[in-house]
Amino acid sequence: MPLFYESNSQCVWIITASDLNKVHLFIIELSTELNQRHSVIQINFEEFDLEIGYDSLTIGDGGEVGDSKTIIQVLTGSFVPDLIVSMSYQMWLHLQSDESVGSIGFKINYKEIDKESCGDPGTPLYGYQEGSGFLNGDVLRFECQFGFELIGERTITCQNNNQWSANIPICICEYIVPFIL
Repeated sequence: MPLFYESNSQCVWIITASDLNKVHLFIIELSTELNQRHSVIQINFEEFDLEIGYDSLTIGDGGEVGDSKTIIQVLTGSFVPDLIVSMSYQMWLHLQSDESVGSIGFKINYKEIDKESCGDPGTPLYGYQEGSGFLNGDVLRFECQFGFELIGERTITCQNNNQWSANIPICICEYIVPFIL
């Protein structure tokens, strides 16, 4: 469960991939690059609620916190993407709140996944996913079970920035059964 955050908060987290089995050596045109990692960070939000328009969570790629060139997403309010994936082996999060009220904050899960991957976005409740690849360029298609209507994008693509082109759709019941007392 997330903890209530205070007003005027400035909090920073840096997540670093740690699987040493995914570290290797590249030799390119007589130069050596050490510690070129083959994993990136994927985060999923379990809960998210910030004071809309006043408090924000900025998520960036790499270890240079605040670098505007590495910002992946700036989030506020209660709507968030299904998941966010870094381009490198590090990801930073910066929570900023103003002087007025705080809120419940957020709770995330994170894990290492293969480089050039968007991660598994999941399957809609009462729906299913077609396609099995999560690498850059892969396409997933979604359908709903009989009696449910798909709301959102029917197909999404894993883009070169390791982000899906859209959130997964939702499946809602097509029929409303009248309730008689």
